[in-house]
Amino acid sequence: MTPNGSNWKVLTWSWAYSTGHPASDQKLEAAAHAAWSYASLCAWTYLNDHDSAVDLMDHAVQNASQYLARHIDAPEQKLTARIKSVIRRRARQLAAKRSRELPYGSMRDMEQLHVGHSEAEQRTYANELFSRLSPMAQSIFDWRALGYSWREIGGKLEMDHSAVRRAYFGELGLVLRSISPPGESPKC
Repeated sequence: MTPNGSNWKVLTWSWAYSTGHPASDQKLEAAAHAAWSYASLCAWTYLNDHDSAVDLMDHAVQNASQYLARHIDAPEQKLTARIKSVIRRRARQLAAKRSRELPYGSMRDMEQLHVGHSEAEQRTYANELFSRLSPMAQSIFDWRALGYSWREIGGKLEMDHSAVRRAYFGELGLVLRSISPPGESPKC
């Protein structure tokens, strides 16, 4: 089921999280529909990302379907409240996880290297620096430029995010020292 046009947010979750009882599935679908606007609100409020609403809702409906399988006679209002509670809790967890990550390695760090020089000099210096990085460090740099967190990059590389960050900055420091003029310390 792929999103189409402006109505893609009118998704149904019962096809993915069926309880096996048609009446329960209808209650779950109605509760999910009632909580959709709250998922959008929490995605924007806590995560500053409207697209995360689908993931939040997916997580909440899965939780509610497991609850509904245990409590078949639960009213729709209780399911809606449960879905909203799970959405809020998950959004806060994701926001807290993002806030604990250190914002090192962004494009801002690269911009601070030679602020006082002309744009051509800055571009030449950045190209030289980038070309001396290993392919892995170049891909990490690209991912950071695209806005990926260190945790996401660590997940892609199947490594601990702190080890990825240390290795990246270690290599970046070596490259900076190798192209800095003698006697000048690198600014990174």
